[in-house]
Amino acid sequence: MSRRNGRRGLVDVSVDGPDLVITPRGWWGFLSLRRRIRLPRAAVRSAHVSGDPTAEVPVTWRSGGTGTLMIRAGFWRGGGTRSWWCYRYGQSAVVIESALPRLQTIVVMTDDDRATVDQIVSLQATI
Repeated sequence: MSRRNGRRGLVDVSVDGPDLVITPRGWWGFLSLRRRIRLPRAAVRSAHVSGDPTAEVPVTWRSGGTGTLMIRAGFWRGGGTRSWWCYRYGQSAVVIESALPRLQTIVVMTDDDRATVDQIVSLQATI
C-alpha cells in the first residue's frame, strides 16, 4: 500500500490463503514481540479506522511488549480482553476485532488505514 500524506505505516497487512497476516516492519517486530500475527479470515469480526484507539480499546497493563509516552507495541490487557498493538500515539489506526479467545483486538498503523479496512471488509464478504 502507498504512503498517505507522508505517513509510514508500522505494519503490512496481507492475505495468505485462509489467513489475514499482519507483519510488523523493522524494529516494530522486536518491540511488539511478534514477527507476524496470523488470523483466520473467519475469526475477523470487524475492522474500522479509529482516530483515537487509546480511548476505544481498554488497556490496563502490558502483558508483553513495549510502552512509552510515544508508542504502544505488543500485548496488552484491559477490560477483560487481550489486545495486540503497533501504534504511535496521536495518530489514527486500524482496529480489528477478532473472535479468537486469546486475542480479541488488534490495533495497527498502516500506510493507508482506509484501504486496509476496505481490504479486510472485502475478505469478510468472500467467507
